[in-house]
Amino acid sequence: MAKNKWISYFLWLIGGVFGLHHFYLGRDRQAFLWWCTGGFFGVGVFRDLWRIPDYVDSANNTPEYKRKLIQQMMKNPKPAFSTSRFCAQLVIGTCFGYLTLVAISEDFAQEFPVVRTLVVPFAIALGVHIVGNIGREQQGALKPALYGSYMLSPLFALPSGVAYQAILSAFLFQKNKRFRKTPEGWMTQSICRRLFVLFIAGSCITGLWFSAIYFNASITTGDGETIKVRDAVNHFFNSPFWKEFVATMKRLYQRGKARGWRRLWSDLMDSFDPLGEMNAYKVLGLERGATDAEIKQRYRTLALQYHPDKSKDLDKEEAEKRFMQIQESYETLSKLKKERVARRPPSR
Repeated sequence: MAKNKWISYFLWLIGGVFGLHHFYLGRDRQAFLWWCTGGFFGVGVFRDLWRIPDYVDSANNTPEYKRKLIQQMMKNPKPAFSTSRFCAQLVIGTCFGYLTLVAISEDFAQEFPVVRTLVVPFAIALGVHIVGNIGREQQGALKPALYGSYMLSPLFALPSGVAYQAILSAFLFQKNKRFRKTPEGWMTQSICRRLFVLFIAGSCITGLWFSAIYFNASITTGDGETIKVRDAVNHFFNSPFWKEFVATMKRLYQRGKARGWRRLWSDLMDSFDPLGEMNAYKVLGLERGATDAEIKQRYRTLALQYHPDKSKDLDKEEAEKRFMQIQESYETLSKLKKERVARRPPSR
């Protein structure tokens, strides 16, 4: 079915940053990249404003478009160099490389450093390849892009080497590109199949973002303490907010009425218990603000009571689980108190 220019502009207007108009025009690779990057960071979707007529002609394979393409093929042995496409290859290749780099847990990377060495160059080459194959004008194989990214892998340590790998990968791809003489295969594929492919690709990108945030990102609490997101998530599911949701919301509402709503956000973040402090006090059966001596005394009492070899009230497995909770709670509180003392300004 012939594509309409005004429909393309309408889709650009309502969903341009997500590549909706590119999907309509059969430019699925470009639609995917626009979705990943928010319309290529806003620059690409703005450029589409005057590029859409050419995209429509390409999608409809108009006689005028075919004539221009044939003239280019007869005049040049391969597509002319495009500065904008080459720069886009560098940007997307670098972004894919860094995203894959940070998606791998630091602990896992230290134990198996070869994983990053193998996976990151592949992601770079894939980004270069996707950009290089957008549209009807040109196409290229993945192999030259892979050569470029893997050749520099032993010479530059990550993460500084990602940009250099992207440059060589894009350069070798450009050297080996050729004209696309037939329309892309998915121009004749069903919408369901195209959506499925984009769903898989989008799921991969989303999964990388989730992995990067969960394993390697950190948050800073109101007290200035830094904690890994994965630890904060684990603490959240043990927090009073999660276990006693209704009671917590009522308590926050009452606090807001009594103390003013400006502190509601701070109180809400405290309820999430990202540091695990509130849960640690609860496990030890102490009130928040207990002294070091009280914490230590309570820990010794409970550790003795629930030691797997000495507990009489619980079976060994249950006692061991309880003992580990007590141990972790004591270590959490001790660590937090030491950090706060270290940050306290010296008295004069």
